[in-house]
Amino acid sequence: MVVREAGLLFRGFTLVKKTFHKSDKGEIDQDLRSGLLTAIISFAQSAISKDSIEYFEGKKYIITFLEDKITAEDSFEPEIIMSYTILDKGKKMEKYIRKVIQPLLKQIIDEFKLLNSGKNLSEISRFRDFKRNLDTIFGTDTQTVDQKLKGVFS
Repeated sequence: MVVREAGLLFRGFTLVKKTFHKSDKGEIDQDLRSGLLTAIISFAQSAISKDSIEYFEGKKYIITFLEDKITAEDSFEPEIIMSYTILDKGKKMEKYIRKVIQPLLKQIIDEFKLLNSGKNLSEISRFRDFKRNLDTIFGTDTQTVDQKLKGVFS
């Protein structure tokens, strides 16, 4: 199970995104994609149940997400921030998502909030350095089997 991408969404926009392995063949408008992902998650939560949806499963990939709240400089109330991952579909995914991915998504949000609560969140360029945090948090979960084996025998 390989993590292909991880990131943070706020107000329908991507604050931080790290692509570890491409999951598509074409160029996708990031704002459109972020807005659509946010809308799908919000719709599913309001139509079904807010706490019962942890991921969406497709034929090849799974999109997992975790919601929390953060206060921005231009807001009086905390607003929703979402961390997400796109990962390869595999066996025993539900257990893997609960035990491995969800704690990592929580760690992403916690670290981001620690560094950025109460700050201007609309200036996305200032979060580029946070991509390194994503590398550290996910570690070898972003590597394919071939990459892991190559690392062992190098």
